[in-house]
Amino acid sequence: MPGPIETVETFCAMWAQPGGFAASMQEFFTEQTEYENVGMTHTIGIEQGLGLVAGFENGMGIARIKVDMLAIAANGDTVFTERVDHMVNTAGETFVSLRLMGIFELQDGKIVKWRDYFDTAPFKQ
Repeated sequence: MPGPIETVETFCAMWAQPGGFAASMQEFFTEQTEYENVGMTHTIGIEQGLGLVAGFENGMGIARIKVDMLAIAANGDTVFTERVDHMVNTAGETFVSLRLMGIFELQDGKIVKWRDYFDTAPFKQ
């Protein structure tokens, strides 16, 4: 079984494909997974996570997300990331890039908690 860092890297890499964000949740979330964009959204489980993704795709026009992993480290089953997430529309154009820090807590190869912290200013432009 892949280690925590490899699991998070695979999870994030899946977002680069159309439909990949939803597919990554279906593969790596549990029914109890807590996903939080701190100060903005909080979901529990696969279905709520998929609902949030659908809102991103439909409301913001996100077709896929290209991730630049700047740094990644683990302390046991907790993985810390520094990333730049590039939101890409259906035309293949990056329309917003977010610098953020993420914390993933894993159990038995699944993500049980995920928190992202980022500046929301790019969404206000």
